Amino acid sequence: MGKAVRKTGTLYIIASPIGNLEDITLRALRILKEEVSYVYCEDTRQTRKLLNHYGVSISTLSLHAHSSDERIAGAISRMHEGASIGYLTDSGTPAVSDPGSRLVAMAREHGIDIVPVPGPSALSAIVSVAGYPEKSVFFTGFLSKKDGRRRRELEELRQHRGIIVIYESPHRIGRLLAALTEVFPEEKMLIGREMTKIHEEFLSGTVKDMADRSDSITAKGEFTVAIWNRGGGDDTE
Repeated sequence: MGKAVRKTGTLYIIASPIGNLEDITLRALRILKEEVSYVYCEDTRQTRKLLNHYGVSISTLSLHAHSSDERIAGAISRMHEGASIGYLTDSGTPAVSDPGSRLVAMAREHGIDIVPVPGPSALSAIVSVAGYPEKSVFFTGFLSKKDGRRRRELEELRQHRGIIVIYESPHRIGRLLAALTEVFPEEKMLIGREMTKIHEEFLSGTVKDMADRSDSITAKGEFTVAIWNRGGGDDTE
């Protein structure tokens, strides 16, 4: 009899809660418990909280923005040896605003099956409650920390009609609002803070209104900002 051919493992890209631990799919839990041998993630401490909450005993290994290509190659080798791997970001859908895309790209180059396991995303969450009737959504993730470059990024976004979604950290939200006022002063915006968590908060108004109120905004937790850029088109309310 011929030697059995070892089957290559699968890479599962698994969405995880953006705050509330209940926001994970039954499919994701089944795959974590039954299908994967290793979990790669941005921060093993964060992911371990989720796994422990649901009684999932599995090895976790870090794979973050500063991980080497050798680290990713190690994950690829494990899958070539037959092990399936799950990749989780600290929160939300992987490979959207995190290093997961590097792992996905290398896995595809090696002919490894890549399976999305959809679920929570701060991007889709903020759009779903914004109430802006637009089909086009422009996701920027985190803008540059440098004032000049951030202004240029916003000027480029000004050319696109649609919903612009930006992620921001608590200690920079005031600077972001000031920069937005220079480019989108009269456009409507929705700020989501600590979405799905106990202190979830949504603030809405024009960009200028939000900037004027910036001193009263609690600078804690993660921020997701949606701007309805109607420039260049009809002002449909």
